[in-house]
Amino acid sequence: MVKGIFRKNTGVVAESIASIKPADLPAPPQAALQIMRACSREDFSNKELAELAATDPVLTAELLRVVNSPFFGLSREVQSINYAVNIIGQRALRNLALCIAVRDTLREQDLGGLDTTTYWEDSLRRAVSARQLGKQAGLDVDDCFTAGLLQDFGLLVMFYLYPELAADWPALRRLDPDNRFAREEELFGITHDKVVTALAKAWSLPAELMEALGTHHQCQGVPANDQADICHILHCADWLCAIFSADDKARVLAHCHRVMQEGFGFETAQADAFFAEIPQQVESAAVALGLHIKLQTDFDQILRDANLRLAEENRSYQELTWQLEKAVRERDKYAAALNAELELAREIQQSLLPRQQPASFPLSGINISAKQLSGDFYDYFLLPDGRIYFNLADVSGKGMNAALLMAKTSSLFRCLGKKIHNPAELLSLLNAEICETSIRGMFVTMTAGIYHPATETVELINAGNLPAVLLHADGNVQTIKAQAPPLGIVPDCEFPLVKLGVKDCSLYLYTDGVTEGHVASGEELGIKGFLKMLWELRQQPPAERLQSIVSRFQTTSMPLRDDITILLIESRHGRNTKVD
Repeated sequence: MVKGIFRKNTGVVAESIASIKPADLPAPPQAALQIMRACSREDFSNKELAELAATDPVLTAELLRVVNSPFFGLSREVQSINYAVNIIGQRALRNLALCIAVRDTLREQDLGGLDTTTYWEDSLRRAVSARQLGKQAGLDVDDCFTAGLLQDFGLLVMFYLYPELAADWPALRRLDPDNRFAREEELFGITHDKVVTALAKAWSLPAELMEALGTHHQCQGVPANDQADICHILHCADWLCAIFSADDKARVLAHCHRVMQEGFGFETAQADAFFAEIPQQVESAAVALGLHIKLQTDFDQILRDANLRLAEENRSYQELTWQLEKAVRERDKYAAALNAELELAREIQQSLLPRQQPASFPLSGINISAKQLSGDFYDYFLLPDGRIYFNLADVSGKGMNAALLMAKTSSLFRCLGKKIHNPAELLSLLNAEICETSIRGMFVTMTAGIYHPATETVELINAGNLPAVLLHADGNVQTIKAQAPPLGIVPDCEFPLVKLGVKDCSLYLYTDGVTEGHVASGEELGIKGFLKMLWELRQQPPAERLQSIVSRFQTTSMPLRDDITILLIESRHGRNTKVD
Protein backbone atom coordinates (compact mmCIF):
# COMPACT_ATOMS: atom_id res chain seq x y z
CA MET A 1 0.00 0.00 0.00
CA VAL A 2 1.16 3.55 -0.71
CA LYS A 3 2.01 5.17 2.63
CA GLY A 4 2.69 8.69 3.78
CA ILE A 5 0.73 10.31 0.92
CA PHE A 6 -2.89 10.40 2.04
CA ARG A 7 -4.36 13.03 4.27
CA LYS A 8 -6.40 11.94 7.25
CA ASN A 9 -10.20 11.91 7.02
CA THR A 10 -11.63 14.81 8.98
CA GLY A 11 -14.63 12.86 10.26
CA VAL A 12 -16.96 15.57 8.94
CA VAL A 13 -16.53 14.16 5.43
CA ALA A 14 -17.30 10.67 6.66
CA GLU A 15 -20.41 11.76 8.52
CA SER A 16 -21.76 13.85 5.64
CA ILE A 17 -21.09 11.55 2.73
CA ALA A 18 -22.44 8.53 4.57
CA SER A 19 -25.92 10.11 4.37
CA ILE A 20 -26.08 10.95 0.66
CA LYS A 21 -29.41 12.30 -0.57
CA PRO A 22 -30.67 11.99 -4.18
CA ALA A 23 -30.48 15.75 -4.56
CA ASP A 24 -26.75 15.61 -3.78
CA LEU A 25 -26.07 13.30 -6.73
CA PRO A 26 -25.23 14.52 -10.24
CA ALA A 27 -28.02 14.28 -12.83
CA PRO A 28 -27.44 12.86 -16.33
CA PRO A 29 -28.50 14.67 -19.49
CA GLN A 30 -32.29 14.49 -19.63
CA ALA A 31 -32.47 13.14 -23.17
CA ALA A 32 -30.19 10.24 -22.30
CA LEU A 33 -32.15 9.59 -19.11
CA GLN A 34 -35.42 9.48 -21.04
CA ILE A 35 -33.99 6.96 -23.51
CA MET A 36 -32.62 4.76 -20.70
CA ARG A 37 -36.00 4.69 -18.97
CA ALA A 38 -37.91 4.15 -22.22
CA CYS A 39 -35.69 1.18 -23.12
CA SER A 40 -36.63 -0.44 -19.83
CA ARG A 41 -40.35 -0.32 -20.70
CA GLU A 42 -41.78 -3.24 -22.61
CA ASP A 43 -44.59 -1.13 -24.12
CA PHE A 44 -42.15 1.11 -26.01
CA SER A 45 -41.65 0.14 -29.66
CA ASN A 46 -38.48 0.65 -31.68
CA LYS A 47 -40.25 3.35 -33.66
CA GLU A 48 -41.23 5.24 -30.51
CA LEU A 49 -37.66 4.97 -29.20
CA ALA A 50 -36.29 6.34 -32.45
CA GLU A 51 -38.71 9.24 -32.32
CA LEU A 52 -37.72 9.94 -28.71
CA ALA A 53 -34.02 9.91 -29.55
CA ALA A 54 -34.60 12.13 -32.58
CA THR A 55 -35.93 14.93 -30.33
CA ASP A 56 -32.33 15.62 -29.30
CA PRO A 57 -30.19 16.02 -32.45
CA VAL A 58 -26.96 16.18 -30.45
CA LEU A 59 -27.66 12.90 -28.67
CA THR A 60 -28.82 11.32 -31.92
CA ALA A 61 -25.61 12.28 -33.69
CA GLU A 62 -23.53 10.95 -30.81
CA LEU A 63 -25.41 7.63 -30.72
CA LEU A 64 -24.90 7.17 -34.46
CA ARG A 65 -21.21 8.05 -34.17
CA VAL A 66 -20.68 5.48 -31.45
CA VAL A 67 -22.68 2.79 -33.24
CA ASN A 68 -20.64 3.28 -36.41
CA SER A 69 -17.26 3.21 -34.63
CA PRO A 70 -14.92 0.25 -35.32
CA PHE A 71 -15.23 -0.76 -31.69
CA PHE A 72 -18.80 -2.04 -32.28
CA GLY A 73 -17.84 -3.62 -35.57
CA LEU A 74 -21.15 -3.34 -37.48
CA SER A 75 -20.95 -4.66 -41.05
CA ARG A 76 -22.54 -1.57 -42.62
CA GLU A 77 -22.86 2.09 -41.78
CA VAL A 78 -26.01 3.09 -39.88
CA GLN A 79 -27.36 6.43 -41.03
CA SER A 80 -30.63 6.80 -39.06
CA ILE A 81 -31.50 6.35 -35.41
CA ASN A 82 -34.53 4.29 -36.42
CA TYR A 83 -32.27 1.82 -38.26
CA ALA A 84 -29.80 1.87 -35.36
CA VAL A 85 -32.52 0.83 -32.92
CA ASN A 86 -33.58 -2.00 -35.22
CA ILE A 87 -29.98 -3.18 -35.71
CA ILE A 88 -28.60 -3.03 -32.19
CA GLY A 89 -31.83 -3.48 -30.19
CA GLN A 90 -33.30 -1.64 -27.25
CA ARG A 91 -30.97 -3.16 -24.64
CA ALA A 92 -27.85 -2.07 -26.56
CA LEU A 93 -29.37 1.37 -27.14
CA ARG A 94 -29.99 1.69 -23.39
CA ASN A 95 -26.39 0.73 -22.67
CA LEU A 96 -25.07 3.24 -25.21
CA ALA A 97 -27.22 6.01 -23.78
CA LEU A 98 -26.03 5.12 -20.29
CA CYS A 99 -22.37 5.17 -21.32
CA ILE A 100 -22.81 8.57 -22.93
CA ALA A 101 -24.70 9.82 -19.87
CA VAL A 102 -21.88 8.66 -17.56
CA ARG A 103 -19.32 10.34 -19.81
CA ASP A 104 -21.17 13.67 -19.93
CA THR A 105 -22.52 13.88 -16.35
CA LEU A 106 -19.32 15.06 -14.67
CA ARG A 107 -16.62 17.24 -16.12
CA GLU A 108 -13.15 17.98 -14.81
CA GLN A 109 -14.13 21.46 -13.65
CA ASP A 110 -16.72 19.88 -11.31
CA LEU A 111 -14.10 17.69 -9.63
CA GLY A 112 -11.58 20.03 -8.06
CA GLY A 113 -8.99 19.50 -10.77
CA LEU A 114 -9.12 15.70 -10.58
CA ASP A 115 -7.08 14.04 -13.35
CA THR A 116 -10.08 12.65 -15.25
CA THR A 117 -7.86 11.30 -18.04
CA THR A 118 -6.42 8.62 -15.78
CA TYR A 119 -9.86 7.99 -14.26
CA TRP A 120 -11.38 7.26 -17.68
CA GLU A 121 -8.38 5.15 -18.65
CA ASP A 122 -9.01 2.92 -15.63
CA SER A 123 -12.76 2.85 -16.28
CA LEU A 124 -12.24 1.84 -19.92
CA ARG A 125 -9.82 -0.91 -18.85
CA ARG A 126 -12.49 -2.34 -16.57
CA ALA A 127 -15.08 -1.97 -19.29
CA VAL A 128 -13.13 -3.70 -22.08
CA SER A 129 -11.90 -6.38 -19.64
CA ALA A 130 -15.47 -7.04 -18.55
CA ARG A 131 -16.59 -7.14 -22.19
CA GLN A 132 -14.00 -9.79 -23.11
CA LEU A 133 -14.63 -11.79 -19.95
CA GLY A 134 -18.35 -11.63 -20.66
CA LYS A 135 -17.69 -13.05 -24.13
CA GLN A 136 -15.81 -15.95 -22.49
CA ALA A 137 -18.74 -16.53 -20.11
CA GLY A 138 -21.42 -16.28 -22.82
CA LEU A 139 -23.02 -13.15 -21.38
CA ASP A 140 -24.29 -10.02 -23.10
CA VAL A 141 -21.05 -8.18 -23.90
CA ASP A 142 -22.73 -4.76 -24.02
CA ASP A 143 -24.15 -5.30 -20.52
CA CYS A 144 -20.71 -6.31 -19.28
CA PHE A 145 -19.02 -3.32 -20.94
CA THR A 146 -21.54 -0.88 -19.45
CA ALA A 147 -21.25 -2.43 -15.99
CA GLY A 148 -17.45 -2.27 -16.19
CA LEU A 149 -17.56 1.38 -17.21
CA LEU A 150 -19.91 2.18 -14.33
CA GLN A 151 -18.44 0.03 -11.53
CA ASP A 152 -16.15 2.74 -10.12
CA PHE A 153 -18.33 5.70 -11.11
CA GLY A 154 -19.27 6.06 -7.43
CA LEU A 155 -15.67 7.12 -6.76
CA LEU A 156 -15.99 9.94 -9.29
CA VAL A 157 -19.21 11.01 -7.54
CA MET A 158 -17.39 11.09 -4.19
CA PHE A 159 -14.78 13.43 -5.66
CA TYR A 160 -17.65 15.49 -7.11
CA LEU A 161 -19.17 15.83 -3.64
CA TYR A 162 -15.80 16.56 -1.99
CA PRO A 163 -13.51 18.05 -4.66
CA GLU A 164 -11.00 19.14 -1.99
CA LEU A 165 -9.91 15.50 -1.76
CA ALA A 166 -8.97 15.32 -5.46
CA ALA A 167 -5.27 15.50 -4.57
CA ASP A 168 -5.56 12.02 -3.04
CA TRP A 169 -6.56 10.42 -6.36
CA PRO A 170 -3.05 9.65 -7.76
CA ALA A 171 -2.03 7.68 -4.66
CA LEU A 172 -5.46 6.03 -4.43
CA ARG A 173 -5.37 4.68 -8.00
CA ARG A 174 -1.91 3.14 -7.44
CA LEU A 175 -3.36 0.74 -4.87
CA ASP A 176 -4.70 -2.71 -5.69
CA PRO A 177 -8.52 -3.07 -5.50
CA ASP A 178 -8.62 -4.43 -1.95
CA ASN A 179 -6.36 -1.76 -0.48
CA ARG A 180 -8.03 0.98 -2.52
CA PHE A 181 -11.45 -0.14 -1.26
CA ALA A 182 -10.23 0.01 2.37
CA ARG A 183 -8.59 3.39 1.80
CA GLU A 184 -11.83 4.80 0.35
CA GLU A 185 -13.56 3.93 3.61
CA GLU A 186 -10.86 5.77 5.58
CA LEU A 187 -10.83 8.78 3.26
CA PHE A 188 -14.54 9.32 2.59
CA GLY A 189 -16.30 7.27 5.24
CA ILE A 190 -18.07 5.33 2.46
CA THR A 191 -17.09 3.26 -0.59
CA HIS A 192 -17.85 3.63 -4.28
CA ASP A 193 -20.14 0.56 -4.47
CA LYS A 194 -22.58 2.15 -1.99
CA VAL A 195 -22.48 5.49 -3.80
CA VAL A 196 -23.10 3.97 -7.22
CA THR A 197 -26.00 1.98 -5.75
CA ALA A 198 -27.57 5.25 -4.57
CA LEU A 199 -26.90 6.74 -8.00
CA ALA A 200 -28.47 3.76 -9.77
CA LYS A 201 -31.65 4.23 -7.73
CA ALA A 202 -31.75 7.95 -8.50
CA TRP A 203 -31.27 7.26 -12.22
CA SER A 204 -33.74 4.33 -12.21
CA LEU A 205 -31.19 1.93 -13.66
CA PRO A 206 -32.19 -1.72 -14.24
CA ALA A 207 -32.27 -3.80 -11.07
CA GLU A 208 -29.84 -6.43 -12.36
CA LEU A 209 -27.26 -3.79 -13.22
CA MET A 210 -27.72 -2.08 -9.86
CA GLU A 211 -27.21 -5.40 -8.04
CA ALA A 212 -24.00 -6.18 -9.90
CA LEU A 213 -22.59 -2.68 -9.30
CA GLY A 214 -23.42 -2.81 -5.61
CA THR A 215 -21.94 -6.24 -4.89
CA HIS A 216 -18.81 -6.59 -7.05
CA HIS A 217 -16.60 -6.38 -3.93
CA GLN A 218 -18.68 -9.00 -2.08
CA CYS A 219 -19.46 -11.57 -4.77
CA GLN A 220 -19.46 -14.48 -2.34
CA GLY A 221 -22.99 -13.75 -1.06
CA VAL A 222 -24.62 -13.18 -4.48
CA PRO A 223 -27.08 -15.92 -5.59
CA ALA A 224 -25.99 -18.01 -8.58
CA ASN A 225 -27.42 -16.37 -11.75
CA ASP A 226 -26.37 -14.13 -14.64
CA GLN A 227 -26.01 -11.20 -12.23
CA ALA A 228 -23.67 -13.27 -10.07
CA ASP A 229 -21.58 -13.98 -13.19
CA ILE A 230 -21.42 -10.26 -13.98
CA CYS A 231 -20.49 -9.56 -10.36
CA HIS A 232 -17.54 -11.97 -10.61
CA ILE A 233 -16.56 -10.52 -13.97
CA LEU A 234 -16.52 -7.00 -12.51
CA HIS A 235 -14.40 -8.21 -9.61
CA CYS A 236 -11.93 -9.78 -12.03
CA ALA A 237 -11.96 -6.72 -14.34
CA ASP A 238 -11.06 -4.51 -11.35
CA TRP A 239 -7.89 -6.54 -10.77
CA LEU A 240 -7.04 -6.65 -14.49
CA CYS A 241 -7.19 -2.85 -14.55
CA ALA A 242 -4.75 -2.76 -11.61
CA ILE A 243 -2.12 -4.54 -13.73
CA PHE A 244 -1.68 -1.24 -15.57
CA SER A 245 -2.23 1.23 -12.67
CA ALA A 246 -1.08 -0.31 -9.39
CA ASP A 247 2.44 0.14 -8.04
CA ASP A 248 2.96 -3.49 -7.03
CA LYS A 249 2.39 -4.92 -10.49
CA ALA A 250 4.15 -8.22 -9.78
CA ARG A 251 1.79 -9.09 -6.93
CA VAL A 252 -1.30 -7.89 -8.85
CA LEU A 253 -0.24 -9.88 -11.90
CA ALA A 254 0.18 -13.04 -9.81
CA HIS A 255 -3.30 -12.51 -8.35
CA CYS A 256 -4.78 -12.00 -11.84
CA HIS A 257 -3.17 -15.20 -13.12
CA ARG A 258 -4.79 -17.06 -10.23
CA VAL A 259 -8.19 -15.43 -10.87
CA MET A 260 -8.06 -16.23 -14.60
CA GLN A 261 -7.11 -19.83 -13.85
CA GLU A 262 -9.83 -20.36 -11.23
CA GLY A 263 -12.60 -18.44 -13.00
CA PHE A 264 -11.95 -19.11 -16.68
CA GLY A 265 -9.46 -21.97 -16.86
CA PHE A 266 -6.77 -19.78 -18.45
CA GLU A 267 -3.17 -20.93 -18.15
CA THR A 268 -0.52 -18.26 -17.66
CA ALA A 269 0.29 -17.88 -21.37
CA GLN A 270 -3.41 -17.59 -22.27
CA ALA A 271 -3.97 -15.04 -19.54
CA ASP A 272 -0.97 -12.97 -20.67
CA ALA A 273 -2.31 -12.98 -24.24
CA PHE A 274 -5.66 -11.78 -22.86
CA PHE A 275 -3.97 -9.00 -20.88
CA ALA A 276 -1.93 -7.96 -23.94
CA GLU A 277 -5.14 -7.12 -25.85
CA ILE A 278 -6.42 -4.68 -23.23
CA PRO A 279 -4.36 -1.55 -24.19
CA GLN A 280 -5.44 -1.61 -27.85
CA GLN A 281 -9.09 -2.22 -26.89
CA VAL A 282 -8.95 0.68 -24.43
CA GLU A 283 -7.74 3.00 -27.19
CA SER A 284 -10.52 1.80 -29.53
CA ALA A 285 -13.19 2.21 -26.84
CA ALA A 286 -11.89 5.70 -26.03
CA VAL A 287 -12.23 6.72 -29.69
CA ALA A 288 -15.73 5.24 -29.83
CA LEU A 289 -16.90 7.12 -26.74
CA GLY A 290 -15.07 10.31 -27.59
CA LEU A 291 -12.80 10.17 -24.53
CA HIS A 292 -9.28 11.58 -24.69
CA ILE A 293 -6.68 9.35 -23.02
CA LYS A 294 -2.93 8.97 -23.11
CA LEU A 295 -1.09 6.46 -25.25
CA GLN A 296 -1.50 3.14 -23.52
CA THR A 297 1.47 1.24 -22.09
CA ASP A 298 2.14 -2.04 -23.86
CA PHE A 299 1.54 -5.13 -21.71
CA ASP A 300 4.94 -6.51 -22.63
CA GLN A 301 6.46 -3.45 -20.97
CA ILE A 302 4.28 -4.04 -17.91
CA LEU A 303 5.51 -7.63 -17.83
CA ARG A 304 9.14 -6.56 -18.16
CA ASP A 305 8.75 -4.03 -15.37
CA ALA A 306 7.10 -6.63 -13.13
CA ASN A 307 9.82 -9.19 -13.82
CA LEU A 308 12.48 -6.55 -13.21
CA ARG A 309 10.91 -5.67 -9.88
CA LEU A 310 10.68 -9.34 -8.96
CA ALA A 311 14.35 -9.77 -9.86
CA GLU A 312 15.27 -6.71 -7.76
CA GLU A 313 13.18 -7.95 -4.84
CA ASN A 314 14.69 -11.42 -5.19
CA ARG A 315 18.17 -9.91 -5.28
CA SER A 316 17.35 -7.79 -2.27
CA TYR A 317 15.96 -10.85 -0.53
CA GLN A 318 19.10 -12.82 -1.34
CA GLU A 319 21.27 -9.98 -0.10
CA LEU A 320 19.24 -9.82 3.10
CA THR A 321 19.53 -13.60 3.41
CA TRP A 322 23.30 -13.44 2.95
CA GLN A 323 23.56 -10.62 5.47
CA LEU A 324 21.40 -12.56 7.90
CA GLU A 325 23.47 -15.72 7.45
CA LYS A 326 26.63 -13.69 7.97
CA ALA A 327 25.18 -12.09 11.08
CA VAL A 328 24.11 -15.51 12.39
CA ARG A 329 27.60 -16.90 11.79
CA GLU A 330 29.17 -13.92 13.56
CA ARG A 331 26.67 -14.25 16.39
CA ASP A 332 27.47 -17.96 16.74
CA LYS A 333 31.18 -17.17 16.69
CA TYR A 334 30.85 -14.54 19.40
CA ALA A 335 28.45 -16.75 21.36
CA ALA A 336 30.93 -19.63 21.25
CA ALA A 337 33.71 -17.33 22.44
CA LEU A 338 31.49 -15.91 25.17
CA ASN A 339 30.41 -19.39 26.27
CA ALA A 340 34.05 -20.45 26.44
CA GLU A 341 34.84 -17.43 28.60
CA LEU A 342 31.78 -18.04 30.78
CA GLU A 343 32.76 -21.68 31.20
CA LEU A 344 36.25 -20.58 32.26
CA ALA A 345 34.71 -18.07 34.67
CA ARG A 346 32.48 -20.84 36.03
CA GLU A 347 35.49 -23.06 36.58
CA ILE A 348 37.19 -20.21 38.44
CA GLN A 349 34.07 -19.74 40.57
CA GLN A 350 33.95 -23.45 41.38
CA SER A 351 37.60 -23.32 42.39
CA LEU A 352 36.69 -20.70 45.01
CA LEU A 353 34.37 -23.17 46.75
CA PRO A 354 35.94 -25.40 49.41
CA ARG A 355 37.19 -28.82 48.40
CA GLN A 356 35.20 -31.90 49.30
CA GLN A 357 36.05 -33.16 52.80
CA PRO A 358 35.74 -36.62 54.42
CA ALA A 359 32.32 -37.71 55.62
CA SER A 360 33.40 -37.12 59.22
CA PHE A 361 34.00 -33.43 58.58
CA PRO A 362 31.32 -31.38 60.39
CA LEU A 363 30.61 -28.94 57.51
CA SER A 364 29.00 -29.74 54.16
CA GLY A 365 27.89 -27.37 51.43
CA ILE A 366 26.29 -27.28 47.99
CA ASN A 367 25.89 -24.57 45.34
CA ILE A 368 23.70 -24.86 42.23
CA SER A 369 23.64 -21.82 39.94
CA ALA A 370 20.50 -20.87 38.04
CA LYS A 371 22.64 -19.54 35.19
CA GLN A 372 26.19 -20.13 34.06
CA LEU A 373 27.59 -17.88 36.76
CA SER A 374 26.45 -17.73 40.36
CA GLY A 375 26.01 -14.79 42.71
CA ASP A 376 25.90 -17.15 45.72
CA PHE A 377 28.89 -18.67 47.45
CA TYR A 378 29.94 -20.52 50.59
CA ASP A 379 33.32 -21.35 52.08
CA TYR A 380 34.99 -22.91 55.10
CA PHE A 381 38.59 -23.50 56.09
CA LEU A 382 40.57 -24.66 59.13
CA LEU A 383 42.40 -22.29 61.43
CA PRO A 384 45.70 -23.39 62.99
CA ASP A 385 44.02 -24.14 66.33
CA GLY A 386 41.46 -26.53 64.77
CA ARG A 387 38.55 -24.10 64.64
CA ILE A 388 36.69 -23.78 61.33
CA TYR A 389 35.87 -20.44 59.69
CA PHE A 390 32.76 -20.51 57.49
CA ASN A 391 30.45 -18.26 55.51
CA LEU A 392 27.47 -18.32 53.15
CA ALA A 393 26.60 -15.26 51.08
CA ASP A 394 24.35 -13.96 48.31
CA VAL A 395 25.37 -11.03 46.09
CA SER A 396 22.57 -8.71 44.93
CA GLY A 397 21.74 -8.84 41.22
CA LYS A 398 22.71 -11.44 38.65
CA GLY A 399 25.14 -11.97 35.83
CA MET A 400 28.76 -10.98 35.48
CA ASN A 401 28.63 -8.06 37.96
CA ALA A 402 27.31 -10.31 40.73
CA ALA A 403 29.83 -13.04 39.86
CA LEU A 404 32.78 -10.62 40.08
CA LEU A 405 31.63 -9.23 43.42
CA MET A 406 31.11 -12.79 44.62
CA ALA A 407 34.72 -13.69 43.67
CA LYS A 408 36.07 -10.56 45.32
CA THR A 409 34.16 -11.04 48.59
CA SER A 410 34.93 -14.74 48.81
CA SER A 411 38.65 -14.16 48.21
CA LEU A 412 38.84 -11.34 50.73
CA PHE A 413 37.04 -13.44 53.36
CA ARG A 414 39.45 -16.37 52.98
CA CYS A 415 42.56 -14.20 52.75
CA LEU A 416 41.76 -11.88 55.68
CA GLY A 417 40.13 -14.61 57.73
CA LYS A 418 43.40 -16.47 58.08
CA LYS A 419 44.79 -13.46 59.96
CA ILE A 420 41.66 -12.03 61.62
CA HIS A 421 40.02 -14.65 63.84
CA ASN A 422 37.28 -12.36 65.10
CA PRO A 423 34.25 -12.67 62.74
CA ALA A 424 32.89 -9.27 63.79
CA GLU A 425 36.15 -7.52 62.94
CA LEU A 426 36.46 -9.44 59.69
CA LEU A 427 32.95 -8.48 58.48
CA SER A 428 33.62 -4.84 59.41
CA LEU A 429 36.63 -4.80 57.11
CA LEU A 430 34.72 -6.52 54.30
CA ASN A 431 31.82 -4.08 54.72
CA ALA A 432 34.12 -1.05 54.50
CA GLU A 433 35.81 -2.38 51.36
CA ILE A 434 32.52 -3.18 49.59
CA CYS A 435 30.99 0.19 50.55
CA GLU A 436 34.04 1.95 49.10
CA THR A 437 34.32 0.05 45.82
CA SER A 438 30.89 -1.34 44.93
CA ILE A 439 28.93 0.19 42.05
CA ARG A 440 25.23 0.46 41.15
CA GLY A 441 24.19 -0.07 44.76
CA MET A 442 25.29 -3.70 44.89
CA PHE A 443 25.59 -5.39 48.30
CA VAL A 444 26.19 -8.79 49.87
CA THR A 445 24.04 -10.63 52.40
CA MET A 446 26.20 -12.94 54.50
CA THR A 447 26.02 -15.34 57.40
CA ALA A 448 29.48 -16.12 58.78
CA GLY A 449 31.21 -17.38 61.88
CA ILE A 450 33.56 -19.85 63.54
CA TYR A 451 32.79 -23.43 64.58
CA HIS A 452 34.54 -24.77 67.69
CA PRO A 453 34.79 -28.58 67.33
CA ALA A 454 36.06 -29.04 70.89
CA THR A 455 33.00 -27.44 72.50
CA GLU A 456 30.57 -28.00 69.59
CA THR A 457 29.64 -24.33 69.64
CA VAL A 458 29.34 -21.68 66.95
CA GLU A 459 30.00 -17.94 66.95
CA LEU A 460 27.60 -16.59 64.29
CA ILE A 461 26.89 -13.26 62.57
CA ASN A 462 23.89 -12.79 60.28
CA ALA A 463 24.34 -9.72 58.08
CA GLY A 464 21.11 -9.29 56.17
CA ASN A 465 20.74 -12.95 55.25
CA LEU A 466 17.74 -15.25 55.76
CA PRO A 467 17.38 -16.64 59.31
CA ALA A 468 19.74 -19.50 60.01
CA VAL A 469 17.91 -22.66 61.12
CA LEU A 470 19.12 -24.70 64.11
CA LEU A 471 17.28 -28.03 64.08
CA HIS A 472 17.49 -29.84 67.40
CA ALA A 473 17.38 -33.60 67.80
CA ASP A 474 14.01 -33.39 69.53
CA GLY A 475 12.49 -31.56 66.56
CA ASN A 476 12.56 -28.08 68.02
CA VAL A 477 13.64 -25.29 65.67
CA GLN A 478 15.59 -22.18 66.56
CA THR A 479 16.08 -19.39 64.01
CA ILE A 480 18.84 -16.81 64.11
CA LYS A 481 17.64 -13.68 62.31
CA ALA A 482 19.80 -10.91 60.88
CA GLN A 483 21.25 -8.57 63.50
CA ALA A 484 23.08 -6.33 60.98
CA PRO A 485 22.49 -4.95 57.48
CA PRO A 486 24.06 -6.54 54.39
CA LEU A 487 27.66 -5.71 53.56
CA GLY A 488 28.09 -2.66 51.35
CA ILE A 489 25.17 -0.54 52.57
CA VAL A 490 26.20 1.20 55.82
CA PRO A 491 29.95 2.06 55.96
CA ASP A 492 30.28 2.18 59.76
CA CYS A 493 28.28 -0.66 61.17
CA GLU A 494 28.58 -3.14 64.04
CA PHE A 495 28.18 -6.87 63.49
CA PRO A 496 27.04 -8.53 66.75
CA LEU A 497 28.01 -12.15 67.42
CA VAL A 498 25.55 -14.84 68.50
CA LYS A 499 26.91 -17.92 70.35
CA LEU A 500 25.12 -21.22 69.80
CA GLY A 501 25.53 -24.74 71.07
CA VAL A 502 25.15 -27.15 68.19
CA LYS A 503 25.72 -30.47 69.92
CA ASP A 504 23.22 -33.05 68.62
CA CYS A 505 21.86 -30.32 66.29
CA SER A 506 21.96 -29.38 62.62
CA LEU A 507 22.67 -25.75 61.71
CA TYR A 508 21.51 -24.78 58.20
CA LEU A 509 22.54 -21.62 56.38
CA TYR A 510 20.83 -21.02 53.01
CA THR A 511 20.01 -18.40 50.36
CA ASP A 512 16.60 -17.29 49.13
CA GLY A 513 16.83 -19.57 46.07
CA VAL A 514 15.83 -22.37 48.48
CA THR A 515 12.68 -20.91 50.03
CA GLU A 516 11.58 -19.18 46.80
CA GLY A 517 12.26 -22.16 44.56
CA HIS A 518 9.45 -24.17 42.94
CA VAL A 519 8.96 -27.83 43.78
CA ALA A 520 7.02 -30.53 41.87
CA SER A 521 3.63 -29.09 42.90
CA GLY A 522 4.54 -25.86 41.13
CA GLU A 523 4.41 -23.87 44.37
CA GLU A 524 7.19 -22.09 46.20
CA LEU A 525 8.78 -24.23 48.88
CA GLY A 526 8.64 -21.51 51.55
CA ILE A 527 10.18 -21.69 55.03
CA LYS A 528 7.58 -24.18 56.33
CA GLY A 529 8.14 -26.50 53.41
CA PHE A 530 11.89 -26.21 53.90
CA LEU A 531 11.68 -27.13 57.60
CA LYS A 532 9.45 -30.09 56.80
CA MET A 533 11.87 -31.26 54.13
CA LEU A 534 14.80 -30.99 56.57
CA TRP A 535 13.02 -33.19 59.07
CA GLU A 536 12.02 -35.79 56.50
CA LEU A 537 15.61 -36.10 55.26
CA ARG A 538 17.34 -35.93 58.65
CA GLN A 539 18.45 -39.59 58.61
CA GLN A 540 20.49 -39.21 55.43
CA PRO A 541 24.22 -38.44 55.61
CA PRO A 542 24.91 -34.67 55.30
CA ALA A 543 26.19 -34.65 51.69
CA GLU A 544 23.37 -36.91 50.47
CA ARG A 545 20.84 -34.83 52.40
CA LEU A 546 21.91 -31.63 50.69
CA GLN A 547 21.80 -33.32 47.28
CA SER A 548 18.29 -34.63 48.03
CA ILE A 549 17.13 -31.11 48.89
CA VAL A 550 18.48 -29.70 45.63
CA SER A 551 16.98 -32.54 43.58
CA ARG A 552 13.48 -31.45 44.71
CA PHE A 553 13.98 -28.28 42.68
CA GLN A 554 15.65 -29.92 39.70
CA THR A 555 12.88 -32.48 39.05
CA THR A 556 10.24 -29.83 38.38
CA SER A 557 9.64 -28.61 34.80
CA MET A 558 10.12 -25.00 35.87
CA PRO A 559 13.64 -23.56 35.56
CA LEU A 560 15.50 -22.43 38.65
CA ARG A 561 14.52 -18.88 39.55
CA ASP A 562 17.67 -18.21 41.58
CA ASP A 563 20.90 -19.80 42.73
CA ILE A 564 20.52 -22.45 45.45
CA THR A 565 23.20 -22.56 48.15
CA ILE A 566 23.10 -24.44 51.48
CA LEU A 567 25.74 -24.87 54.18
CA LEU A 568 25.24 -27.46 56.90
CA ILE A 569 27.11 -27.64 60.25
CA GLU A 570 26.43 -30.85 62.11
CA SER A 571 28.37 -32.86 64.71
CA ARG A 572 26.04 -35.87 64.35
CA HIS A 573 22.47 -36.78 63.28
CA GLY A 574 19.44 -35.63 65.19
CA ARG A 575 16.70 -37.86 66.52
CA ASN A 576 13.33 -38.92 65.05
CA THR A 577 11.04 -36.27 66.44
CA LYS A 578 8.42 -34.42 64.38
CA VAL A 579 8.92 -30.73 63.56
CA ASP A 580 5.84 -28.56 64.05
